[in-house]
Amino acid sequence: MMRNYAVVLPGFLVLWVSASNEVSSWERRGAINGHPARPIVPVASTERDRRMTEETYARANDLSPDEVGNRFAASGVLRCPGGDSSAQVTGARDVITTAAHAFRDLCKPHTSPDKCTFEYYLGAERRTIPLSASLWMDTCADSAPKAVVSDWAVVKLAFPADVTPYEIYERTDILVELERVLAVVGYDIEARGKRDRYGPFNKTMQECQIRDVRDWSTFETSCEFTFGASGSALFRLLGSRMTLFGVLSGDYHDQEYCPRGSCEFKSRKWSSVYVTLKGEFKERLLAAVRLSTAR
Repeated sequence: MMRNYAVVLPGFLVLWVSASNEVSSWERRGAINGHPARPIVPVASTERDRRMTEETYARANDLSPDEVGNRFAASGVLRCPGGDSSAQVTGARDVITTAAHAFRDLCKPHTSPDKCTFEYYLGAERRTIPLSASLWMDTCADSAPKAVVSDWAVVKLAFPADVTPYEIYERTDILVELERVLAVVGYDIEARGKRDRYGPFNKTMQECQIRDVRDWSTFETSCEFTFGASGSALFRLLGSRMTLFGVLSGDYHDQEYCPRGSCEFKSRKWSSVYVTLKGEFKERLLAAVRLSTAR
């Protein structure tokens, strides 16, 4: 069963979507309590595949906390009436990317983006920006795999964020199986360091691999996953550059295969699923960036 559950809801439901288009609901508190939090721990060089907070990432890569904070400042939290998830400033300081299911449940009427806010941090300072009414998404789909391929969104902020936007991967070469990539989650509720109305959360990053590429539109990775991670970014590492080339849609979480969590990658059993930055997703993003005066 593939889940695009990873939006933290303010009251009640977490959606589970399977490849057979079975949709069921799970009470939020029970779902979280039933999914034991994996601690975010200091990471040695032999454990770089684990999720790391900014502080741990800085130590593991011999970087200063300020340097890491500035590098990942563009990742933050998208807060909407229907739930909270991850998003990031991309290409221009007033454009963000995320997952479409942050705004809509399959083909039901979507949440107006101007009812949502984007929250990010500069050091310990929290900043909040309203979203504008400008939202671009693919045509909705009621069944997988089209629902996954369409699970992207580009949104304009009401005013620019005071961060360096993430770069866009603009080349057209194919995805590479086993390529090392970097996942950055703006809203990881299994990490500690910050708090909101639901409890602790933090930003995390993890090095992992591209696996099981499907027609170049979606692909699995060996990255871990967590509530709130939907819409978070995946980066190619080109020397000192990070370029965004996908956003998280959901995951495969087979409890029979892995009843205790933290298992090795297995396609369609234990993995994260990303939407590739290509086609209309890429076109809409580049168009929004070209029209921006906040690059």
